Amino acid sequence: TVPVIFLIFPTCLMGALIYMASLDDDSGNPAVPWAGTAATITASATALVQFGSMIVAAYYLEQAVESRKEEVEAIEIDKEVKDLDDREAHLRQCYTTITQWPRLPMLSKLVLLCSVTCITGSCYLVQFFSALCFVEHTLTDSIGENLGGNVANLFLPLGWVATGLFLASMLLLAVFIGWGNRQAKKLVASDNATPILNDEQLS
Repeated sequence: TVPVIFLIFPTCLMGALIYMASLDDDSGNPAVPWAGTAATITASATALVQFGSMIVAAYYLEQAVESRKEEVEAIEIDKEVKDLDDREAHLRQCYTTITQWPRLPMLSKLVLLCSVTCITGSCYLVQFFSALCFVEHTLTDSIGENLGGNVANLFLPLGWVATGLFLASMLLLAVFIGWGNRQAKKLVASDNATPILNDEQLS
């Protein structure tokens, strides 16, 4: 586990430099002028290290699988686990079949469309009108000083609208997924689960 330090160190250094870059002296100028540039460089280095670690891990994992292929294949498959995996795969297949757009009842389509509309509206508000949605607040700002001690003061009226649209979208999506799961379980229980149809068959 010692090599993990090469992942942790640049991340911690980046966080420290970002904090240092946010500090101002009595005249309002940056207390550590070079910290902002160093933080940007360190962030790039951190991204490289993280990406490189995934590549290295994938390489050695593949090498281990290839060099010990016989040992891996000799491991006995747990029948109970396999049966459970097969049932879950069959349930997912039934869910996919049930939730294909041409098969959906009108009410389910309406719920899904409303969910998409809400999340799209929320994203547009936050992305293009963020200054009208939230009070400017950085990681190093004080909640007591900047927000009057109340986190809810971070939200402007339009921010509450964006948050409401997001929550409405999640709720509608949960309703749709719940309906799909119930229908999929009924399809499994009926023992008449039809295979997933392609676009040509559905049309």
